[in-house]
Parts: sequence; structure tokens; C-alpha cells
Amino acid sequence: MKFKIKFADQIVGLFILVALAFFVAIVVLIGANQRWFAKDYGFVTSFASAAGLAPGTSIMMKGFTVGKIDKLTLNANNTVDAEFHIFDTYYEKVREYSILELTVSPIGLGSQLLFHPGRSEVRLSEGAFIPTAASPEGQTLIEQELVEIPPKDDTITRLLANVNPLLENTNKTVVTVNRTLTEVNRALAGQSTGPLGDIVTDASAAAGDVRARVGGLLDQVSSLLSELETISANLVATTDSIRDPTGLVPRLLDPSGSIKTFLDDDDALYKKVMSIVGEVDRSMKSLQGIISGLNSEMPKVAGLLNETRTAIQQAQDVLEGVRNNPLIRGGVTERVQQESLYRAMREGSFE
Repeated sequence: MKFKIKFADQIVGLFILVALAFFVAIVVLIGANQRWFAKDYGFVTSFASAAGLAPGTSIMMKGFTVGKIDKLTLNANNTVDAEFHIFDTYYEKVREYSILELTVSPIGLGSQLLFHPGRSEVRLSEGAFIPTAASPEGQTLIEQELVEIPPKDDTITRLLANVNPLLENTNKTVVTVNRTLTEVNRALAGQSTGPLGDIVTDASAAAGDVRARVGGLLDQVSSLLSELETISANLVATTDSIRDPTGLVPRLLDPSGSIKTFLDDDDALYKKVMSIVGEVDRSMKSLQGIISGLNSEMPKVAGLLNETRTAIQQAQDVLEGVRNNPLIRGGVTERVQQESLYRAMREGSFE
């Protein structure tokens, strides 16, 4: 006996219709999820390089995917033309002054293409050109604060961004130190034409002048000392003659001796003695002038020596500053002021 189901054809057809309905619903859901039926708005831009980019690359805005790259083309100017689209749900964000920014992780964790909306209320039309942050136009928009760029929270990126200025400052410091050392070496060698070279040249010239003056004064003092030794020897000889009972004094005091003869010469002896006294007086005045000249020149010599010592100390400070680089050790150590051991001749005792 055969088993028959009433309305079997209708039931099979119903199952087929239900299956088709489920299939269409699944296709619609998948298409909606894949944005098959959504309206996308296309735009164009230009990149210096396509590194980190590919068709299908997502365009992000504050963690949301707002669009994707459609096509990349290398143009005749060796730059990359890019076509991309923005989803219809985010089209209102595409306003005038908007830019794209390609960020590459410094530690090799990939790249991101970010969208930054402009601060204008004017919405860009479909197919408009949107500059990148690396382009001159994008830099101008950023400097004029016409773009809403959120702060980046990437700690590693911020640390690495701070390393570059530090390295640049270190490089500038090293260059400055090298130039300073070169200038100091040239100045010490007498080849510099700058202020330090002028100081060294002036100090050398002044030292030579001082040596010449001191040498001349010492020669004059030596000559005077020789004359004083001669006068002292003559005085000793005269004293010995006076002590001798048979010497000069008895002969001078003898009525028929030299005094009587000299006194009868119409004051010739007196004039001779006065001329000798005048010469001795002039010699003493010359000696006093030389001593006064030495006293007046000694403060200048002392000042010049102090200036030379200061210049040497400054050069030592520069070299010590190079050794104690402020980025490494903390700058130039404080110099202990040493009391000068020099005292002028006028402060000495002449007892």
C-alpha cells in the first residue's frame, strides 16, 4: 500500500520559497555589512610615495574606518596619485581644509592613513582634491590651525619625536665645541683674526713692549749701580787717605801745601767743586727719575700680567667647559679666587 501525502507539491514549494527567502535575507545582510548598497563619495589626493599604502587601505578617523583607498597610480612627476572613497555615513565630515595624514610606526608596527576634517562649514563636493599633511598645502593648513588634529597618544612616537631635537641640539653643541677648540688653537698659534686672537696678539705685543721697557730700565739701573760702585770705591780711597797721617790731609793742611796753592787760584777750585756737586746732583735727579719711572710702570706691568692671567683662566674655563660638557657632567666648575701674590714696589719697605 502506497503512502501519499495530501498537498505534497504545495509543501515542497513552500519549503523552496522559504529557503529562497532565507538566502535573499542572508545576501542582503552580507551586502549591507559589506556596503554593497551604500553610496560612497570619491575623492583624490597625492602622496610622495606609496610605501605603506595599497588598494583597500582603510582611512581612519579617531579609531573609526571612514573610507578606503581605491586606486594608486605613479604619475609622470614620480608622485603617487590616489583615488579613495568616504562612506556616506561620514560624508558630512569631509569639509573644506580637510587633509590626509600617513603615519608610519617608528618601530615597524605598520602604518595608518588618518583623515583630519577641516574647521570650515563648507562641505567638499565629490571628486575634490584633499591634500596630505606632508605636502606644502597641508603644512600651511596645519600652521594656520584650519584642521582638527587630535593629540596623539603613542608614547613611543612622542619619545622618539623628542629624541630627534635632542640629537640635533647635541650635534649643534658638538659643532660649537669643535669650532671653539679650533678658534682657541688658532688663537694660541697666532692665526686667528677674531676677538680671542686679538686678545692673544695684544697680550703678546704688550708683553714684548713691557720686556723692552723693563730691559731698558734695568740697563739704566745697572749703569747707575756701576757708577755708584765707582763713587763708593773713590770714597773708600779718600777715607783711607784721610786716615793716613802722612797722606792727603797733612799735605792739604800744610801752609805750603796744596790748599794754599788751590786757594790762590782765583776761585778755580771752588768752581770746579761746584761743577762736580752739580754733576752729582744731576746724577741723583736722573736716578730719582728712573726710580719714579719704574714705580709708574710697575702698576701697568701688574695690570698687563693680571689681564694675561685672566685671558689664560678664560681659555682654561673654555677647555674645562668642553671636558665637562653640560649635557654630560654639568658645566664649568667654579674657580676658587686666588689672592694675588704681587705687591707694587710702593707697598714695600725701603728701610
